[in-house]
Amino acid sequence: MILHPGEKAISKLRAHAAAYPILFVIALAILQEILAMPFVVAANVLGFDLTPLRAIIPTVQSLFILWLIWAMGWWRVSGLTGQVRNVHLLIYPAMVLFVPALLYGSVQIAAGGVMLFFVAVLATGVSEEGFARGIAIPVLMKYGKWGAVLIAAAIFSAGHLTNAFFEEFSVLEWIDKFGATFGFAMLYGALFLRTGSLLPLIFLHTLVDYIYLTSGTAGPYVAEPIDIRIHLAIATANTAVGLYLLAGVEDEDLPRVGAQVPAQ
Repeated sequence: MILHPGEKAISKLRAHAAAYPILFVIALAILQEILAMPFVVAANVLGFDLTPLRAIIPTVQSLFILWLIWAMGWWRVSGLTGQVRNVHLLIYPAMVLFVPALLYGSVQIAAGGVMLFFVAVLATGVSEEGFARGIAIPVLMKYGKWGAVLIAAAIFSAGHLTNAFFEEFSVLEWIDKFGATFGFAMLYGALFLRTGSLLPLIFLHTLVDYIYLTSGTAGPYVAEPIDIRIHLAIATANTAVGLYLLAGVEDEDLPRVGAQVPAQ
């Protein structure tokens, strides 16, 4: 069988993912950040408003992740097709995402801002779930279900700490920043394996980000950051529920990728 140059490149990339899963996932995480650089540089050089980039950059990242999943032949293993199992397990994350709105209400946002940031959080949900759950966990399954979810959660959380270097944080706030994203990743990683689908996680991820935004507890319209004790309590609960759900994952439900998977 003769492979075209593009097919050869994808085949090599698949083989690299199978042989060096952690390096592959870390490299992909870095590449996603690199994709944002040309847009930021161009906007600064040309003197454009950076606000639209909040939607443009995650949209580009989400399109790249979806293309990669398709090119690598991982559409099904990434949970983008097929049935959703254990739908009842989505009740807890669906309830806990409303906590900021219940405690802090909502803030006023211009109609244009509402649409812009809805697109931004939707694209972020696609790119982050596609990468951290849809790609990272199946690739890292070489280390078993515990290793895959824990390593993917650690990489996901580390990626969210980059913005902290531009602000002043206390030790407790650093713990909060890492704990919140790690707990979120543990919960959603376990849900990915238990439901076998990425689609409900994209939906929930989008709602989580949007509710934090519209409640004024995070993002550009922040009015009052969510109390760190509440935030850590949510992170702890998410981690505990994630570990519990992960313990119930059966071997036959584990998604696996390998160099032998053909591109579709």
